[in-house]
Parts: sequence; C-alpha cells; structure tokens
Amino acid sequence: MTVLSWTGMRGVVTLAVALSLPENMLGRELIVFSGFAVILLTVLLQGTAMGPLIGGLSLRAGRERSAIHPLVHDADGAVIHPRLLEQYTYRAPLSQRFQDMEDFPTGARHAHYDIVLSAIAAGRAELLRMHRSGFTHDELLHSLEHEFDLQEIAAVYVRG
Repeated sequence: MTVLSWTGMRGVVTLAVALSLPENMLGRELIVFSGFAVILLTVLLQGTAMGPLIGGLSLRAGRERSAIHPLVHDADGAVIHPRLLEQYTYRAPLSQRFQDMEDFPTGARHAHYDIVLSAIAAGRAELLRMHRSGFTHDELLHSLEHEFDLQEIAAVYVRG
C-alpha cells in the first residue's frame, strides 16, 4: 500500500481544475504555474525516491504476497487447504511462462481442457454407475452432478 500511495497521481486533478478556470480570472496564471510546479516536483522527488523506497521496504516477490497464502493455513501455520494452495500457486509461474508470447498457445489450452472435459464425463459416468448400484443416495448424486455441471461450464467457457 505504501508503494501504491507513493506512485499515485501527481496533481493531474489540480492541473485540470487550474486549466478549467476562466482565462480572465485574477491569479489564474499563478495557479496554473503552481500546479505545474507541484507536478514537476512530485515527479522528480517521488519518482527518484521510488527505488530506495522499495528497497527499504524489503518487498518480496512470490508466494508470500499471494492473497490465498494466509487463508489456506491455520493459526499454527499448517496447511489446511493443500489443493487450493496448489491450484492458486500454479497460476503465477504459468503467467510468467506465457507473458513473453505474442499469442496465447490456443492449441495447448484446447488440449488441456479436452482432457478436463473427458475427466468430467468419466466422473459423471462413474457417479451414475455408483448410483444405479446403490452406492450413493439421491442427495449425493445431485450434489456431485451440480459440481460436475459447474466444472464443465467453466472448462467449456475457458477452452473457447
């Protein structure tokens, strides 16, 4: 938050207000000049201090900054949601890997989601087999079918 506030707007609103004043207003030139001076000073002072500020704050990149990281641990620091942690920490390196590509590898995405959709279909078929054999009751069948429906909708949407 410190870095975000330090890098915020540099008086653009002040300058916009100053330039919107009537041209025949007494002291308008001084107000416009002051607005430009404030912007110039903040750009030079805050801009050149950005590197030392970030260095002084010892900001770390990676998992420690993940929003999900503190939520998947209990008070003692033990992981209580390992699958969730795995799912969300997987996304950062994936983004890094594809950031320099001009076009997203659509073929790889389609292949991935074709497998996901096949797995959903197999899971749905097994669930129905188990239900017909009497291993699952109706309420569980409906709950799991609903989860399969949501996963399938998401996979079809993301696959494109």
